[in-house]
Amino acid sequence: MNRKFPIFAVLLLIVAVVWLLSDLGILVINVPWLPVVLGVIAIGMIYNRFKR
Repeated sequence: MNRKFPIFAVLLLIVAVVWLLSDLGILVINVPWLPVVLGVIAIGMIYNRFKR
C-alpha cells in the first residue's frame, strides 16, 4: 500500500495545540497567525496537487 504521511492532520493538530495554549494564557501570540498557517497549508496542498 502507498500511504502518505498525514501532513494535514499533523498541521491541524499543531494549530489546535497552539490555539489551546494561547487561550489558556500559557502561550502569548500577538500575530494573527491563523490566516498565515491556513495560507501555508493551502499553498502546500496546491503545490502537491500539481507536482505530479
